[in-house]
Amino acid sequence: MSQFDNKPYRILVVDDELTVLELYEQILSPQRAMNDASSQQTETTIQPYLNGLAFDVTSCSQGDQAVEAVRLSIKEGSPFAVAFLDLHMPPGPDGNWTAEQIQKLDPGVNIILVTGYSSSELDDFAIKSNYSDQLLYLQKPFHRQEIIQFSSALSTKWQVEKEFRKLHSKMESLVEERTDELLKANWQLKIEVENRRKAQKALHMSEMNFRNMIKNNADGILILDKNSIVRFMNPAAENIIGIRAEQLVGQTFDHLVTPGKPIELDLISGDGKSAIAEMRIMETEWEGESAYLASLRDVTERKRMQLALQKNLDGLKQAVSGTIKAIALTVEMRDPYTSGHQHRVSHLARAIAEEIELSDDQVEGVYTAAAIHDIGKISLPAEILTKPGRLSNIEMKMIQAHSQVAYDILKGIDFPWPIAQIVLQHHERMDGSGYPLGLSGEEILLEARILGVSDVVETMASHRPYRPSIGIDKALEEIAQNKTVLYDPQVADACLKLFADKGFEFPSS
Repeated sequence: MSQFDNKPYRILVVDDELTVLELYEQILSPQRAMNDASSQQTETTIQPYLNGLAFDVTSCSQGDQAVEAVRLSIKEGSPFAVAFLDLHMPPGPDGNWTAEQIQKLDPGVNIILVTGYSSSELDDFAIKSNYSDQLLYLQKPFHRQEIIQFSSALSTKWQVEKEFRKLHSKMESLVEERTDELLKANWQLKIEVENRRKAQKALHMSEMNFRNMIKNNADGILILDKNSIVRFMNPAAENIIGIRAEQLVGQTFDHLVTPGKPIELDLISGDGKSAIAEMRIMETEWEGESAYLASLRDVTERKRMQLALQKNLDGLKQAVSGTIKAIALTVEMRDPYTSGHQHRVSHLARAIAEEIELSDDQVEGVYTAAAIHDIGKISLPAEILTKPGRLSNIEMKMIQAHSQVAYDILKGIDFPWPIAQIVLQHHERMDGSGYPLGLSGEEILLEARILGVSDVVETMASHRPYRPSIGIDKALEEIAQNKTVLYDPQVADACLKLFADKGFEFPSS
């Protein structure tokens, strides 16, 4: 069953040939035979378990029936995860039209066009399609294992994308909530700044008005002579400092007096009560002599609020970091042969980023991207990830698609760094021979070039089900021989230097 819930995944199969529909039923629902082989009405079956997953199969013989089935599934809040569409279904609409209509109704459904066309004809059709990047293709006659793998992998991918949309929505709500708090705090600070500006303007009035004004000011006011002797103290200052004016006037002010530069004072009153005050000093005149005006504001509550807000933000950051670690662990638990791969790659990627002196923010972005760079493999069946023999062409294409799948999962999350793009590009190469976009040179993000080198070194140095470890020396030889061709020379040199001169080693776990 799904790791996320106990509901079966809904699968839509559409073909004008009843024997093909029956074949789908036999593959995905072997415990139930078709009730009426001649019926063209929609049939629904549920197979309890298949490769750990359950499927709810809906069969349609024509494209317009399939569109109505999708429309009804959305209305009922139970959408399809995967749809297998026959390309030609006379006399009704063909699979191309049906796919377009389904895409308009439900962009999240994964569509496989099934056809008896030759591969060259299928390629021509894919080029002409306006939505070819959202489709997969399968040629008849298909094999049972192909249907099972497509259904399992794409249903799991559909579920993961669904869960990440929920996570993204939750994170957006948290960000909006924190933003509102910051806006309110900013507005309060603007009010305080405006009040301070008005208070400072009033200080230039006549000495009598000046004395009366500072006496009743909400801020604490001290007048100090050039020797830092207290000459005047208003009631607000008495409350903030916790000392009566008659006890302090005539005494030396113990704190450093620096005009124009605000400082914070940690104050303890006579009764042991502590407070934090912000003090600003400006030059003025008092009784005809040069003096200093010290303006005190009790910021104890504001500091408490700032600390609480920072604690909340740190907690949110830790939650995001924990989520990233959980995602990485979820991927690696499905493949014991590559367990710890992302963890080791992230450590090397961070070391390379530091070696080429990227900013702290960029280093953190590289580390975060590396920690989840293989998240797209969550959509692959475990038997492909752990297969000891040579992969078939379709299996290789499914594995190479993991960068695009990862991008589709991550692109909706508002990271402080371009995580989705970095992960998408980590298999691109400097000469344009990489995938999935065939980017080259400066078209590839620097962070992705760092991740690409780190991934290659760790992969070659580690054991895989299809080969033993090649060894770290061979891995570094690969980087040295192909720098400027496949790998960024600056990144390659930094990697080689870390191992040769600085004793870098992968973490043991």
